[in-house]
Amino acid sequence: MLRKRGNKTQFGVFEFTGSIRPRRMAERLGSIQKHLPSANMSEKINLPSEGAHGEKNGTATATCYCGAVQIEVPTEGEGLVDTFICHCTDCRKITASMFASNFVVKDTHLKHTRGESKLTRFRQSNTIATGNAMENSFCSVCGTLMYRRSTGYPGMSIPRIGTIDDFALQETKFKPRVETFEKDRCRWLKPADVEEHVDGAFYTAGKAWKSKHDGVGEEAK
Repeated sequence: MLRKRGNKTQFGVFEFTGSIRPRRMAERLGSIQKHLPSANMSEKINLPSEGAHGEKNGTATATCYCGAVQIEVPTEGEGLVDTFICHCTDCRKITASMFASNFVVKDTHLKHTRGESKLTRFRQSNTIATGNAMENSFCSVCGTLMYRRSTGYPGMSIPRIGTIDDFALQETKFKPRVETFEKDRCRWLKPADVEEHVDGAFYTAGKAWKSKHDGVGEEAK
């Protein structure tokens, strides 16, 4: 609907200044709409981040919100240990959301490509259900939680799936395989479409994290 307000012409959410003919308006609207996201868009648009890349040589980048901190993580093989959703109250609180989507990588396969000095690390154990100490590494600029390290999983890091720069990988290689702490899941959330569902921590089922690629597990120590 066209509306005139002084020397301004309003069409829906678009507003133009000065006199404008209907044909010219259609041309300008078409130009604007070409740059707007489509409701049926299937492509995954990455947040702008220098040095970010999708899957390349079995790795992908994960970057904080502001771009100051970036890591490179494995997308396959023994370096990518597992992927999971966690509903524990600690994860809910530290992410300020209803659950956390995580993946586990071996520290030997996690590379800091930039900004490691900009990480702020905070460690505590009083909110962890297992009693293990958990160290949290945040970007000191924007506050993004990049990864966590638990004394219960030596030699491993737990980054956030949402930090992966290639959004398509979040739905494929990094799709959660396990849903943990289901007993703490918010009642209005439905069970996730995953391979395994666990009431508590994964290893309390009698096994430590196992590789999603080789299926080999170990007894919990």
